[in-house]
Amino acid sequence: MGIPILEYAPNCQNGRVAGYEQGSDDTPRVYSSENILSPGDIGNLIEAAYRQIFFHAFASDREPFLESQLRNGQISVRDFIRGLLLSDTYKRSFYDLNSNYRFVEQTIQRVLGRDAYSQREKIAWSIVVATKGIKGFIDELLNTEEYQSNFGNSIVPYQR
Repeated sequence: MGIPILEYAPNCQNGRVAGYEQGSDDTPRVYSSENILSPGDIGNLIEAAYRQIFFHAFASDREPFLESQLRNGQISVRDFIRGLLLSDTYKRSFYDLNSNYRFVEQTIQRVLGRDAYSQREKIAWSIVVATKGIKGFIDELLNTEEYQSNFGNSIVPYQR
């Protein structure tokens, strides 16, 4: 004879509410230039941008000129992300070592914070890379409605 499954009540009222989420280590932290309160905050924002785009923040891969412009308010976070994506480090690490399809897939993951929807999306963006080059592809990706509505000019992209 098997042991019957016991009935139990939820621990709290909110346990039954759909869409109610508690913060955890998996919850992305949003880094925005709109809520910078100290010089350390801008440093954290820059580190987050390097981690999102390169998956690391090695000293040899830093872009001091771009960092300086961002710290002085001369460029937006979106322009900083554009600069990182057009940097020699990104080109060497991702474009030179992969096919256009894989490059598009990785760039979508970093810029839009999601996987490519389908093979058709990868093909469509690969055609943009082939016809307009890397700069044209990056510019079009950053100008999409999806990027603008989720990150705008002041938020570092994050995995959604």
